[in-house]
Amino acid sequence: MNKPNLESFLIIFLLTPILGLSQTAYENENWPLIKQRMIERGLQYESAWDFYKALEAESEDTTLAPDEVPDWSGLWERPGPAPRWLDRDQVGRQTTATLKGEYASMFNEILINAEQGRIWDPHSGCGQARGYPGMLKNGRPHEFAVTPHQTWHLGQARNEVRRIYTDGRDHTPEDWAYETEHGDSIGFWNGHTLITHTMYTNGGWIGRLQPYFSTALESVEIWNKTDNETIQADVWIFDSEALEMPWYTRQIYKKMRQEEGSPLRLEYWWNCHSQNNIVIETEDGGTTFLDFDFTDMDDQQD
Repeated sequence: MNKPNLESFLIIFLLTPILGLSQTAYENENWPLIKQRMIERGLQYESAWDFYKALEAESEDTTLAPDEVPDWSGLWERPGPAPRWLDRDQVGRQTTATLKGEYASMFNEILINAEQGRIWDPHSGCGQARGYPGMLKNGRPHEFAVTPHQTWHLGQARNEVRRIYTDGRDHTPEDWAYETEHGDSIGFWNGHTLITHTMYTNGGWIGRLQPYFSTALESVEIWNKTDNETIQADVWIFDSEALEMPWYTRQIYKKMRQEEGSPLRLEYWWNCHSQNNIVIETEDGGTTFLDFDFTDMDDQQD
């Protein structure tokens, strides 16, 4: 019997859900080693597209039959006290992304403003969508609609909808394509593992105390439902203009508990005319909301 080569081992390692780590990945003693392996995996490729095609070549079946659709129903949220960071291993305000050039300078300016109490975030209210990859880190509920030919990733905040096409199509041809907030995402299935590639984003800022990206951004994601309560996504972001090296993060979403008959669902349309979503700038340069109008309680804290 021939020994499997290192390349095959790493492919299998990536496409196999890491059971037992999903709930406590950031506290588990093995997590630093696993994360380093994931980082090194991304470094083997010049682009996210090369990475994606290598994963595709190792997959046995890239489409779903109607009776093979996994159950990702329910509402999901990112756990923990600090959902604003794309990388939950971030300590303090310094991002774990290795930024370069003007993108490093822009982030340093963000940090300087933050030290002076100026943290402005137009995404928080009815401003622009976070887009991709900022949508991944939203603290509001997420929902997934899986079909044989598309998977929709829905976010309550700002009515964000991301479509991942898994019917075998390629990306939009270059002469037809243009940048959008969420870019163009295609993918394939390896069993119940969803692998995606995204490009054609319009770059920009992904959220408070987080980096800016360029329109050169592209990514690979590996999504798994690791147990009945957990969906995880391993994400590698490539950006030849903004990053010195691919930025790896793991996103974890926990199922929100609902009692039988609970009315819990994604919020109604994120209405920019509702003062519940209007963000204003404070005198010190920060961000706050107007008084909420869906309760008769005083919104001010003693």
